[in-house]
Formats: sequence, structure tokens, C-alpha cells
Amino acid sequence: MRRGVGIALILFLLTPWVRAGTSDITLEFWTISLRPFFTDYITELIRTYERQNPGVRVRWVDQPVDAVGQKLLASLAAGTPPDVVNLNVPMAAELAQQEGLRALDGLLRPEDRTRYFDGMLRSFRIRGQIYGLPWYVAPPVVAYNVEVWRRAGLDPDRPPRTTDELIAYARRIKDRTGLYGFMPNVNGTNLLQRFQEAGLPVLEKGRAVFHSPHHVRELQKWVQLFQQDYFPEDTLRRGYLGATERYTAGQLGMLITGPQFLLRVRHDNLAVYHRTRVGPYPLDRGQVIHAPLMGLSVPRTTRHPREAVRFALYVTDDRNQLAFCRIVTIFPTARAAARDPFFTQIPPNPTPEDRARILDARQLPLARDLTVVVPHQGELMKAFRDNIEAAFFGRKTPQQALEDAVRYWNARL
Repeated sequence: MRRGVGIALILFLLTPWVRAGTSDITLEFWTISLRPFFTDYITELIRTYERQNPGVRVRWVDQPVDAVGQKLLASLAAGTPPDVVNLNVPMAAELAQQEGLRALDGLLRPEDRTRYFDGMLRSFRIRGQIYGLPWYVAPPVVAYNVEVWRRAGLDPDRPPRTTDELIAYARRIKDRTGLYGFMPNVNGTNLLQRFQEAGLPVLEKGRAVFHSPHHVRELQKWVQLFQQDYFPEDTLRRGYLGATERYTAGQLGMLITGPQFLLRVRHDNLAVYHRTRVGPYPLDRGQVIHAPLMGLSVPRTTRHPREAVRFALYVTDDRNQLAFCRIVTIFPTARAAARDPFFTQIPPNPTPEDRARILDARQLPLARDLTVVVPHQGELMKAFRDNIEAAFFGRKTPQQALEDAVRYWNARL
């Protein structure tokens, strides 16, 4: 430990841009809703950094998730932004398009880039430049009720590996038990992510292209399942919340979820928890998994861009990510952290959470944040959502719904 700190200090002193002057500066670091549960972790993280970097102080400000966007815009307008800010991909993309963030490409060394999973770093590549460093992620798994599966004649040791198998299992559960097999994540704008997981593009050269015959067949597949009553109506109205409630009540065969949800099952219904197993996220033709991603960005008007990037690299390094993952059910964006035995070795008498941790870690190379970010975001997403709902409820054909949505998008893009 002492030797490691010593090496870090030597590297610090030898780095040209650090020698250029980091004495007596204060970096303001914004996180999102980490107090009070992770106060000890963040406080120790900062304390260690300050010990390793004499002359640098870090002021930590934790913002509530529903206010961080407005507060950041206000601070940018006032010329008092934080130096490092925790943002998800949609937030970072929107601010980058508004010229509120600094592109990090010129501030990163090649070895800085390769420490992260490529897909996650690319999630922060906006208009060809990097606007954030990946911090943590929570890819989904499929949780399933083995009692429901046995009633349906399914083998609990063979979870679905593909989207087609997932659908076949859901049909069988409904046909043989009367319970719904799943509530697929196709409500609202989630279908844009489904398209990408199916290997279908959403935008090409800045134009909407999600109305090809392949896209129409993809939407038609889900519309038919809905109209044939293979997933319930509240899938479209309540989405993930409705799915978690049905699963916890023992009324759903499978649930696509983050591993952290298993803790809720254990808390709310221990009997269902004991019947729960987990499998890997079923893949589609795109061989990619949508996983909401958190990162660290640097506002454009920070007075200390190099020091801010250096601190962001420290927060997201292998050791600090691993320490964070050990205290909360999240996953690292750094390749080396994901190779730790914590993510590769199943302990004796594993819980569903233990199994989910190992399964999710194996799929990290496929994880990306597939959120589509476009100008006039709210308006275009509403147009997409309205058209998709029209298709599900029979007011438009899938082809007409997608063509209308694409026409609307391209008139505004």
C-alpha cells in the first residue's frame, strides 16, 4: 500500500501538466443522490486523493437526482460550474450539444482510454468526441420463478439465451399456467433500445431510419404478442414498476431487471425470493445490451480542466471502482476491476445476488447505454411514443406508425 502511494506520488511529480501548477486549487465535485448511504466512501475517496495530491482540495456537493440538471444549468449560466460532475449519458449528451461540457479527447492519454470497456466509453462519445468517463453501470439479468417454470414444464437449469427463446418461454408459461410469462421493456421510447439490441439502426447521418421492413417486423412482433395477450396491458402504462410488482407477488414468470432488484424481492416476499433464479440477459442479433450508465464529465468553463480530468480518472480507476462495487450492487466500467475474483468466483452457498453478480460481470463487454439523444428531445420522443402506442392499440399499423414517426423526426432534425 505504501509503495503504491509512493509510486503514485512519483508519477504525479513527473507528469508535465501537473508540474505546470496544481498548487492551492479547489475542485468542486458534484455527485447525484449519494448521501447519506455512501458518505463514508466518498469522503475517504476524497481524503485519499488530497493526501496523494498536496495543494489540491476537493469540495464535494451531492445534488438530488431531480434537481441536478437545473442546478447545473444555473451554475453554467452564472459562471460558477463544478469542475467534475456526475451525469448519466442522456444528461451528458444534452449538455454537450448545448456546448456546456468540455470534450476530453485532448486531455486523455491512450492508456486512459483503454482502461474502460470500449462500449461504455463510446456511450459518452457525442458528435465524435468524448464528453464523459464511465463510472458505474448496472446491466440487466433475467430473474425467473422456478415454481412457475415447473408448472409450465420448463427446465429451471436452462434459462433463455436469446430474445426468441425468451418469447417462446413466455408463450409457454401463459399457455400452460395462465400467468403472464414476462412484461417486455417495449413501452414508451424503450423500443428504440430494442431496435438497437436487434441490430437495427435508429439514426444514420443525422436522419431517422427506423422505418425499414426490418424495423416494421420488429414492432409487429411485439404488437402481436400484446394483442394475443402474451403480456399485460399495464406493461405499456406502468412499465418496469408494474413488472416488479407482479413478479414480487408471484404473478409473473420472468423479469428483466438489474441485480439490485433481487434485494427488493427478498425484502417484500421471501417465498418468491427463495423460488428465484437468475440467468444472463437474453441476447438479440445486435449482440449488445442496453445498460444505463453513469459517468463523470467536466463542464466547459471549469478553470482547472486538466486537474478535473485527473481527479475523474482517479475516481474511476480500478481500485476505487472495485471498492464502490463492494458496498452497493453496481458494476465497474474498468476492465481490470471486472477481472477481480469478486466478479469471477461464485462463493459457497451462493445467493441469487451472487449468481447475478457473476453473470452480469461476464456480459459487461456487451453493455452500452443505448439511449437515443436528439435535438428537440422531448418533442421527438413524444412523437415516437404516441405512434408506437397507436400501433399497440390498433389505431395504426406498425408500418404506418413508424413511417409517421420517422417523417416527424426528419422534419425536425
